[in-house]
Amino acid sequence: MRSGFGFDLRSMEIFVETLEQGSQSAAARRLGLKQSSVSQCLANLEHALGVALFKRHSRPLEPTSAGRLFHDRARRMLEEARATRRELISGGLGRLHQVRMALVDSLATAVGKPLVEVIKRHTGDYTLTTGLSHMHGHALLTRHVDIIISDDRLENYDGLERHPVLGEPFVMVVPEGFVGPLDNLRWLARQLDFVRYTPQSLIGQSIERHLRLNRLELPARLHLDNTFALLRLVGAGVGWTITTPLCLYQAGLSSLGVRVARLPTEPLSRQLTLVARRDELGGLPARLAGDSRQLLRRHFLAEITDALPWLAEQIHLGD
Repeated sequence: MRSGFGFDLRSMEIFVETLEQGSQSAAARRLGLKQSSVSQCLANLEHALGVALFKRHSRPLEPTSAGRLFHDRARRMLEEARATRRELISGGLGRLHQVRMALVDSLATAVGKPLVEVIKRHTGDYTLTTGLSHMHGHALLTRHVDIIISDDRLENYDGLERHPVLGEPFVMVVPEGFVGPLDNLRWLARQLDFVRYTPQSLIGQSIERHLRLNRLELPARLHLDNTFALLRLVGAGVGWTITTPLCLYQAGLSSLGVRVARLPTEPLSRQLTLVARRDELGGLPARLAGDSRQLLRRHFLAEITDALPWLAEQIHLGD
């Protein structure tokens, strides 16, 4: 609900970013918003204040005299608000009240329970969700979550802190009883259907881009958004796929009935990174990233090393 002042911290943040970035579109990209949302917010702000804040038709945008005054005051208020938040979080006032996290499915399955125990030690309350990685990034930028661990580092956005968690290669997976060479994907595709991740997922997009770069056009028959179901289909002999060691671990590698091999193409890998808004959660993001790496080393890496020792040296925890 709009305050009686005609503005709030969010509208000030949007105004300041628009002026400093020089355009509404640039401010929208930086804040992770739609341009129409930025435009509507600025129109509402000018209407509520009863003054024009921007000179019309100037490119890049320039402030009016009222806009310059409001910009200077807004910057100071935003800096004070951020400082207040930092002090409340890191000033020895106890645990954080609430932390909202979003994780890729494979990580939540692999280390979800012990990670939740870690989160509980640092927070009074928490929420944890999974789902498609591109939705995680949007949720962080729009402040619906506080921390994500994802294969989307949000490289195009400033004001974020990033802590590497896991780097892992993609591998090829075929049914355990499949007989034949695994160094020719075109030949393999003629023998078995390719089981795909849905194109909405970042992991699916990475695999499809890799196939295109290697000029492999495979029939689009099977699309799944669930790693467990995808790998169970492969284990049942329906087809073959490309996935990662963490996804194999998530689905229960020892019971899948599959054969795992290196990709015969150029290497392909993914990185999972913990991303949070900078200076808002004190040292918690770095601690959670470190705890996540320890949990992965203790559980995931130990099992992969035992089952697929040739893969262990290609998996990196942290940088």
